[in-house]
Amino acid sequence: MTDQVPGPRPSGTVYGRGGVETSGSAPDRLPRAMIVGVVVGVVAVLGLGYAAWSSTGGAEQRPAAAATSAPAEPAPAPTKPAKPQLAAGSWLLSPLDDEATYLTATGEYAKMSPADPATLTVSAGLADDTCFSFRLEDGRYLRHFDYRLRFDASDDSDLFRADATFCREAGTDAGTVRLRSKNYPDHVVHRRDDDSLYIDKEPGTSFMVQVPS
Repeated sequence: MTDQVPGPRPSGTVYGRGGVETSGSAPDRLPRAMIVGVVVGVVAVLGLGYAAWSSTGGAEQRPAAAATSAPAEPAPAPTKPAKPQLAAGSWLLSPLDDEATYLTATGEYAKMSPADPATLTVSAGLADDTCFSFRLEDGRYLRHFDYRLRFDASDDSDLFRADATFCREAGTDAGTVRLRSKNYPDHVVHRRDDDSLYIDKEPGTSFMVQVPS
């Protein structure tokens, strides 16, 4: 029996794989679905990490919006001082919207004038203490006689007391007053065009009360 010399083994024998030759060191390919799942997981982990980093101040802080202050309220308009009201005391009487004109005495008659204002002492009415009477410094009273206003000394008669009593009522503007005759209640003191004063039918004249200077 002759000796057989060892040589290269033929392919396709029991010592080798049959079919197409493959490299035994290359790993098997992963399924596509598994690769996609891994990528999604990595992206999710990165997103969570960025969110945690931002919440701890790692992200750039945006400047806070400037606080807007409420508009300042307009300052209240200055209030006008209240007009004096007719009461017992010493007063000047001026017609509404004509502060430079005053009730005064020209001889025995009362009239309106820008000169020589008469300071009137106002007291409870001689015929009705809910109304008023007006007296000059010389003691003469304002009264009506034949409807015209004049200044006379009291004769202590009922007629004089009634003639010299005038009842206050609201004028046409706030703080003004009209003077109604006590014994002629449908007549009020009225300034006529020549500045004389009478008791006439309504509406009459509205007067402002001023403090003597």
